[in-house]
Amino acid sequence: MQNGKENQLARSSPGEIEGCSDNLIENRTNHVSSFLDMLRSASVSETGVSRNSETSHGEWKIKEDHEEFRVMYRPGPQGTPFHSLLAEGYVDGTVDTCLCISWEATLYRKWWPQYSFPPFRITICECLQRIRIGEQISLVRVKVTWPLTAREAVLHYVLFEYLQDGLVVVVASTISDVEGIDRTTHGFSKDGIPEAKEVVRIDVMGGFAIQKVTSERSYFRTIANMDLKVDFVPPSLINFISRQLVGNGFRLYKKAVASVSKL
Repeated sequence: MQNGKENQLARSSPGEIEGCSDNLIENRTNHVSSFLDMLRSASVSETGVSRNSETSHGEWKIKEDHEEFRVMYRPGPQGTPFHSLLAEGYVDGTVDTCLCISWEATLYRKWWPQYSFPPFRITICECLQRIRIGEQISLVRVKVTWPLTAREAVLHYVLFEYLQDGLVVVVASTISDVEGIDRTTHGFSKDGIPEAKEVVRIDVMGGFAIQKVTSERSYFRTIANMDLKVDFVPPSLINFISRQLVGNGFRLYKKAVASVSKL
């Protein structure tokens, strides 16, 4: 199974992993495996879902459940600072259209929710480094409610295509130790990545998967384990993130994809 994923990695980026070490390919294979395991952990059969409820399936709690999409939340392992969120549903657009809007950080401000109260606004969303086709580093910074300091994430995206299944997977993880970056182990340099100044950098591990349903419809799933760098995360903040940010974010994402598809 592991060798199969490594072969898939090579097929997904022909010619683009030239010069990458075996260790780097193995690390990225492990990242994909971890991401797919994250998605499987949130798989719920229809008989196991109670719509519009806060019922649990294992550790997962359904925060929103609609005909077209749902949002789920799960606290991380006890003693860890992580929280997991998932959104999934049908989107009226091709896989390519969905990928473009999901992939380009510069577009996030155009469709992601922005609130005056409680304050939440994207202040920076830009690509820092295009490493190769299907791989890039982006910076996303948001203004949040007082007394919290602004949060930001330096995200490393890697794209994998499973052409036979009409599936695209993008694994995303934050870069925490900029000084520890080495091209032989990471596949990129720290060039263009700024120091964190008057901002708190959060940790995120996750990504998204897009699969073709019909020629004009796709199924989109995104999941992330996050450390918000807060000593205590109250339930009210979890509800705001899961419903207002993730839930409304998915609605706006669907509208953005549908709008581009009509052009």
